[in-house]
Amino acid sequence: MTDGVSLALELVLEEISAVEAQLNHEGQLAFQESRHKDAERLAKSGKQLQDFSKKLKILKDEWSSGIDIKTRERVKVDSNHEVKGNTKGSKTNLRITLENGRVIQRPTAAAAMVDAIEMLGVEQVIALGLRASDVPLIGTEISNKKHCRKGQKKLRKWLVCTHSNTISKKKLLEQIGEKLGQEIQVEII
Repeated sequence: MTDGVSLALELVLEEISAVEAQLNHEGQLAFQESRHKDAERLAKSGKQLQDFSKKLKILKDEWSSGIDIKTRERVKVDSNHEVKGNTKGSKTNLRITLENGRVIQRPTAAAAMVDAIEMLGVEQVIALGLRASDVPLIGTEISNKKHCRKGQKKLRKWLVCTHSNTISKKKLLEQIGEKLGQEIQVEII
């Protein structure tokens, strides 16, 4: 059983890792395009994030080794997210590069898809009237279809249907980019 603090710290470390990957990719692109000031700024941010991550790992280790397990288990986190091993096929993810050079890479393909939709403009994407898994891609109501309910991710006041495999998410994001006239690159990683 994972206690609340360990779970919360693991979630934060996952998010930091995803941002580090984004910064690394953006820095690499900036360097390749001879935007050295941008590359330097991104490298500095990445180093700061890496240093913070090290401190967080030390804190997590201190929590696990310095506090007895009975006390740790008393700390609860009310979260739908669980840090668990992959139970499906080999895990794939998305790296989305927007027209402005912004790179989106999150711990999951679903989270990356939601972030991309937010960056592209939720209202504009809603106006496209797209569907995923036989439900509106973006809506305000929880789906009555059991398979979709778990795959709806909150985006401010909306719910985004992310119940699809990574290849389908890639195709859908490319379709959104094309329909909105935005050049985006979607990679499965």
